Amino acid sequence: MVSIIVAVTVLFAAIDVVWLPFSTISLDPRNFAHLAKAASAALAAYLIGRLVLYRLRDESSWAAGAMRWAADRLIVLVAVSTIFLPLGFVSAIFMYLASATQVPLVDGKLAALDAALGFDWRSFLATTNGSPPVAWALVIAYHSLTPQVIALFLLYSAARRADKALEFVALLAVSSVFTGLLMAMFPAAGAYAYFDPPPETFDAFTAQAGMWHYSELLRLRSGDNFNLFVANAQGLVTFPSYHTALGIMVVYSLRSVRWAAGPIAVLNAVMIIGTLPEGGHHLSDVIAGAMVAVVSILVVRAVMGMGRERYRPEQAATTL
Repeated sequence: MVSIIVAVTVLFAAIDVVWLPFSTISLDPRNFAHLAKAASAALAAYLIGRLVLYRLRDESSWAAGAMRWAADRLIVLVAVSTIFLPLGFVSAIFMYLASATQVPLVDGKLAALDAALGFDWRSFLATTNGSPPVAWALVIAYHSLTPQVIALFLLYSAARRADKALEFVALLAVSSVFTGLLMAMFPAAGAYAYFDPPPETFDAFTAQAGMWHYSELLRLRSGDNFNLFVANAQGLVTFPSYHTALGIMVVYSLRSVRWAAGPIAVLNAVMIIGTLPEGGHHLSDVIAGAMVAVVSILVVRAVMGMGRERYRPEQAATTL
């Protein structure tokens, strides 16, 4: 799993380094200061955890046990974060590079494909907007995804399941490759930008529903110089829907946590529906996002299967 994550991180970093000089994007110097701060914080947290474990190693009190437990879990969280953050940084730069092009937008083709599938986005928006409780549920579900991911990492750290956390990061890595490739080949602005519905037709949703990225996208596509500060980066991916892919991968990751898998599956099913009126996605985006999730899961499972084949306990025992 670490090999998958490192390989994808190196891939994105190499593409970024080669592409940046030919792009209108420049990296804000603050990026490197923030990376240094993040690295310092991670190192400090790791050392604090190790110090607590060492100083309280012989203590038998309840408080000492609780502190050792917390320190041990903190070390797991730091380890996973240390491998996750570089991936997020270089992949975010790639998404901006892929958006800062003059490749024609494909929203018209996506809308036509939706129509061929019998789906009318404007009618769906009107239907969901006509029921405020439904719209409210879709908004809440849609915006629950980031807290879900944070909770997932905290859960696996608390359970000391670094393997599960790394599996999820590997899924993020592989899905980012497919997502980056598709968004670069088929850039889209989203259903709100394409259909331009009047405000009263989505007043039950948030004021910037499906459009919080649009001004950033226009700036990137204008050809003007763009100074990128990754900490302020917007989610620019429309096709495929990464919300859909991530929602499916979260449920897959929780497959062995039965008390959480069922409720999260229901929540993310609602969230995926919410990607249409609140996220401003075409139905085609959602279908493509689901395909990215499934293929990413299969790839990670296949790579892990090959890893298990290469290292079997009986082979190790024989070697020893």
